[in-house]
Amino acid sequence: MPLVSPIEMLRAAREGRYAVGAFNAVDYMTIEAVVHEAQARRAPVIVQTSSGVIKRFGVRALAAMARDIAAETTVPVALHLDHGTDAAVIRQAIACGYPSVMIDASKHPFDENVRRTAEIVQAAHAAGVAVEGEVGVVAGVEDDIVIKADKAIYTTPEEAVEFQRRTGVDFLAAAIGTAHGFYKVAPRLDIDTLVALRENTDFPLVIHGGTGLPEDVVRRLVASGGSKFNLSTQIKQTYIDAMDEYIQAHRQEYDILKVLKHAYDRLREMIGGYMALLGSEGKA
Repeated sequence: MPLVSPIEMLRAAREGRYAVGAFNAVDYMTIEAVVHEAQARRAPVIVQTSSGVIKRFGVRALAAMARDIAAETTVPVALHLDHGTDAAVIRQAIACGYPSVMIDASKHPFDENVRRTAEIVQAAHAAGVAVEGEVGVVAGVEDDIVIKADKAIYTTPEEAVEFQRRTGVDFLAAAIGTAHGFYKVAPRLDIDTLVALRENTDFPLVIHGGTGLPEDVVRRLVASGGSKFNLSTQIKQTYIDAMDEYIQAHRQEYDILKVLKHAYDRLREMIGGYMALLGSEGKA
C-alpha cells in the first residue's frame, strides 16, 4: 500500500496503550527488513531517516526506496524524517513525498524553538504532512547532533502543553532522561513526568533513545505514555555485528549476497522482537 501518515497509527497506539516502532534505516535493505517484518507481524511501522543517511542518499532517493518497498505490503508504513535541523532539508522532504517530518529546534530557547517549529508546521500541514517537535533536550549522539548528558533538559508538562498549543505539532518528543546512542551509565528516567505528560495532553508522545534499555524499562515507558518508540543505534549495531559474524565464520568466502542475507535475517529478528515488546504486533 502507499506510504501513510503516522498520525492515525500513533493515535491508535496512544488509545491502546502500546507503541509503534520507529526504526532508523540506513539503506534499501534495512528499509526492507523493517517493512517485511512489519508485514509478517501485522504491525504498523515507521521507517525513519536521519541526517547522515540523507547526506549519503538524498531525500528523493530515500522516499522512492520506501515507496517501492511499502507498495508490496498491506500494513500501514510511514516514512519519517528524524531530527530535522535544517529547514531546507525538511522542506525538501515534504516536497519529495515524506508523509511525516521532525523539526528539532530543541537546542534553541523555548520561544525560538516555538517560532522555528511553527514555521515548519505551517508548511507541512499545507502539504498534508505530519510534524513531530521536541521540547526539552535529549542527550546523546544522533549523527550530527551531540548533546552532553549535563546539557540535557527534561520536559515539563506545562511546557509540552504550551509548545503544542503554539506550534500545532502532531506528536511530541519528550525529554525524560533517555539518550541517543549507547548508555554508558544507567539513565535517570523521569517516569512521573511521562505519566503527567500523558494525563495532561491529548497528542501522542515520542520516546527517543530506545537502544539499550532493558525490556522491563521499555514496557514501563510504553505503559506510562510513549506511543512512538525510536530505535537507531540498535539498527546499526545489529547490521554491523551480523556482517562481522558472518565474515569471521566464512573468512575464505567472498559472496557479498550471503553476508547481506545474514544481516537482513538478524535485523528482522531484532526488529520483530521490538514489535512484540512494544505491543504493536497484530495491530495493523
